[in-house]
Amino acid sequence: MGTLLLLQLGSTVVTQNAEAADAFERFYNQSCIPEAQKAGFTEAEAKQGCTCTINALRDKYPTPAFTALFARYLNGQSQARQTLTSYGQTCFEGILEEIIYEN
Repeated sequence: MGTLLLLQLGSTVVTQNAEAADAFERFYNQSCIPEAQKAGFTEAEAKQGCTCTINALRDKYPTPAFTALFARYLNGQSQARQTLTSYGQTCFEGILEEIIYEN
């Protein structure tokens, strides 16, 4: 009985972690990369900025909190969009500085 409970709890944790990881991955692929490229960044620059953004978000938000934030973003909540944009802005400003000072 105790072993069965542990197995069930273990699979729940794995499922929750997989769902949360999917939220980070979905944000990266479906939102961050396309929006960065629409803004004029190359694919490489978009990947660099979005990787930075995801890393900052992972450092700040436990996965369930990010999953909830991303859901609010997908539902059009402006505050969620502003929150996600603020992390991206910091990362992409660094890329813009590299571009400006490289030339």
